[in-house]
Amino acid sequence: MSTAPTARHRRFLAQLAREHYVQGGSKVEIGKAHGLSRFQVARLLQEAVDSGVVTISIEADAADEDGAAERLASALGLKSAVIVAFEHEAELDVDAAQRMGRAALAYVDRRARPGMRIGLAWSRTLDAAAEFTPALPRCTVVQLAGALQLGSHRPSAGIFARLGQDPAVTMVRLPAPLLVTEADTAADLSALPELSSALTAADDLDLAVISVAAWAEGQSSVWEKCSPQQRAAGLADGAVAEASGRLFDAAGIEVDTIDDRVIAVTLDQLRNATTTVGVARGAQRAEAVRAACAAGILDVAIVDEALAQEILDSSPTELLVDPPTGALPASQTEESR
Repeated sequence: MSTAPTARHRRFLAQLAREHYVQGGSKVEIGKAHGLSRFQVARLLQEAVDSGVVTISIEADAADEDGAAERLASALGLKSAVIVAFEHEAELDVDAAQRMGRAALAYVDRRARPGMRIGLAWSRTLDAAAEFTPALPRCTVVQLAGALQLGSHRPSAGIFARLGQDPAVTMVRLPAPLLVTEADTAADLSALPELSSALTAADDLDLAVISVAAWAEGQSSVWEKCSPQQRAAGLADGAVAEASGRLFDAAGIEVDTIDDRVIAVTLDQLRNATTTVGVARGAQRAEAVRAACAAGILDVAIVDEALAQEILDSSPTELLVDPPTGALPASQTEESR
């Protein structure tokens, strides 16, 4: 059974991939530069693809032939959108989560630049794709939310562990649960130097990636950790969506029902990020994604086909004609290999 490549080896694979795919170097030229045969280079490039160091995406001009991603960005008032296509209609939940996580990490890989401050929220989606964590340039990665223990399973933070092993990455961890039972506990924990400094590190983000969930049964990890009374109170207060434990209503207005028990990035910090990416899957999260857009916390949406279609089907036709001012022309569709 093969093991995941080390951070050092992943960086070497990334270097070879950039020389070949970005700079246009031939396998022979790259081999000479690194003391390798062209066959060894070919095997290493294939390993880069197989291990997730290199991801293959087809950009809008080719894959988005019907303009779905561009129309989705226009309907939501976003800079751009990514639509993830699944190979099988009945893809297992864990496989679908991994595909969504891979798409999000691929986006980070494409946009990351040296010196950036990148925020990643804890989520089951990103953690499902931890083995495909990219080899980033020298940058700072900030954990935007504590982890949740669901049922008898201990919370995993594989993606942060992998990033922490990369010598090029300065990792700012948030060693706390996302949700605690008492407001006083959250206040005491947030005041600890290691936590307060981590929360403050989210003040000036170049890129942030979060998950967007509906405030409903089976749609939110935070909902699962709340009591029936707290769930009902959130609904009574108008909550329809949740992102890293922060609730908001359909108009994007923050709902503070559980705010004093959450240890995570605030909505204002997400609004202040240069680019915030929201990841969501399933048609039932359409209202939540619209609410996140109304809240002004998203610039880019990464969604699956079912969710994209639900949003497009329920959007007024006039909103689908022209992209919003400042929209990026490079909306795209991620397709399965």
